[in-house]
Amino acid sequence: MKNPKSSTGVILAAFLANSFIALVKFLMAFLTGSSAMLAEAIHSTADTLNQVLLFIGIKKAAKKADELHPFGFSGEAYFWSFIVAIILFSTGAIFSIYEGVRKLRHPAPVDHLPLALLVLVLAIMAEGLSLRVACRKINGERGKTGLAAFLRQTKKAELVVVFLEDTAAILGLAIALAALMLEYLTGIVLFDALASVLIGVLLGVTALFMGYETKSLIIGEGADPGLLRRVRGLLLKEESIVRVIHVRSLHLGAEDILLAVKAEFDPRLTARQVCGLINGIEADIRSSYPQVTKIFIEPDIFRPS
Repeated sequence: MKNPKSSTGVILAAFLANSFIALVKFLMAFLTGSSAMLAEAIHSTADTLNQVLLFIGIKKAAKKADELHPFGFSGEAYFWSFIVAIILFSTGAIFSIYEGVRKLRHPAPVDHLPLALLVLVLAIMAEGLSLRVACRKINGERGKTGLAAFLRQTKKAELVVVFLEDTAAILGLAIALAALMLEYLTGIVLFDALASVLIGVLLGVTALFMGYETKSLIIGEGADPGLLRRVRGLLLKEESIVRVIHVRSLHLGAEDILLAVKAEFDPRLTARQVCGLINGIEADIRSSYPQVTKIFIEPDIFRPS
């Protein structure tokens, strides 16, 4: 079975990058009075907190099952990823828009503009390194699947969260850089405030997409259809199975799939023989697909109705 902590390297890279960038941005926001820089500082702080929450989710998801939670705690990763989306929306988006509107009503020039521009360029480079780590991980897993399709299909919510955060961070930094560059060239002070509003909208859209995807995982998504077809094929290879009535699945976690099968067995088999056959089939499925951790196979009689 794959290690459920396989995304921790991606999260750690994002945490280190965002922690450093947040400190620098706050310092520059204080020195320059830039709303766009302050919005970006809040954004990076929210991202840093989000990475902490993702670590918490991964740690809690690894807990062993108990009497109250017989199927384990794999869903913790999905819950904490959803909380990340809420924080990104409430802390990042709403504050950025508020700060931008405030400065639109009370415009003021940005101090030390050249220094602020330099810091933004360095921040883009740092975020780029973090995004590169996430992209390497994603490219290694998605194969020939398109990026957008992979983000919708993958069950690794924490990987989606980090990728979207890093992407939004680079886009937000680019907006801030463009706005401050325009203010530097034209002297028009409204660009800084407009950038803060745009950054807030960007974070809001990112958070909504992130929340929608993790909500779907919390509600419960089935396993990859290709995997289910292969499982069905494995079942049909067994001569004692007359018909596979249905195969149902549920992702409890990224690498924790519950599989429920209803099949019609050869009526000449005894109950003991059916039980032995089921145990052998379960062992074969776990051997071929280790992410299928919980299997329930029910003998039944097919009824066309």
